[in-house]
Amino acid sequence: MVYVFEGARNSGKTYLSKHISDKFRISRFQFDFGNHFNLLDLKSKDNKEAHSFSMGKELMLMQLSKDLLNAPDFIHDRGILTVLAWGISENRISKDDVVKQIEYIRDNHLLDNLTIVYVYGDNPDKSDRNKDQWDYADGNNLERDAFEFVISKFKELGAKKIYRLKNNFDLGSILSLESFFEYLLFN
Repeated sequence: MVYVFEGARNSGKTYLSKHISDKFRISRFQFDFGNHFNLLDLKSKDNKEAHSFSMGKELMLMQLSKDLLNAPDFIHDRGILTVLAWGISENRISKDDVVKQIEYIRDNHLLDNLTIVYVYGDNPDKSDRNKDQWDYADGNNLERDAFEFVISKFKELGAKKIYRLKNNFDLGSILSLESFFEYLLFN
């Protein structure tokens, strides 16, 4: 199983995915998207090439998780929800394109071996992270709205393994996520 941690920037998904990886000794993968994006000189806004690059990576991951049934479990930081949400928020694709791509994913059973954990919440640390070229989107409602649209379309089109976790940036959120993973892994 591939456990994909998704969510808007600064929602705590990377911290939580690392925590679960360490606690349950599940390998974790985080694609160095920003670095590859910059080295390939891809602009983000209004760029179908940027979406195609992102989508190609996700389709390959989903195909591998479907075909390699005996592969070990691993955690993936950001995946298909991010690709589609950023596709909308950066004007790379339309909402109609999102629906068509979700239908393609569904019809080819590419979500069968994925469990998606959507992390949301308002990080109390408002300091400027200066992380990458998308820093302007930290705390941006446009990004959150795009995620909500993508999730709603996945659910409408039959995706069953998308779970929401409110991150209150406290011990309770961590314990809640640990309990959820104990259930997933041992039941």
